[in-house]
Amino acid sequence: MDNQPASRGIPSKKALLFDYFDLPMSVTARWEVDDVLKLVFPPQLQKVQYDIALRLMHLFKEKEEVSGEDLSQWQDEQKIASSTLRNLVIPKLVRVGMLARERKNPTGQDLKDKRKEMVLRLSNRFGESLKHVGSEWASLTEAWKEKRRS
Repeated sequence: MDNQPASRGIPSKKALLFDYFDLPMSVTARWEVDDVLKLVFPPQLQKVQYDIALRLMHLFKEKEEVSGEDLSQWQDEQKIASSTLRNLVIPKLVRVGMLARERKNPTGQDLKDKRKEMVLRLSNRFGESLKHVGSEWASLTEAWKEKRRS
């Protein structure tokens, strides 16, 4: 027998909330960043994370990239808990493909300096992935329809 506990569903750190009949906006409307983030951090379930993610995205509206130092300064100004930002919000935004985390080359001032600065950038992987999934689904359903007709 398996001694693992019963599944409690998909962990929230890995989940998107997607209910076609209860989307934040109509599929024909122009969505804004707050609408898209509601799929990743549903406010009714993750209010604090949603609010932080929204503020973080507004930072990225102004800056192309954010270094670890810039992020710390912004976090202090915004009075955001480091544990929530760095352990929950940023990792999920990176996992779903909205942000990319990169390391820059060492500063290289001397041979002992091996630190690599962390930088966050906006990423299009989230949108590209969803477009691909949607396109593949449409392709599958069209193929099935054609197969039934013949």
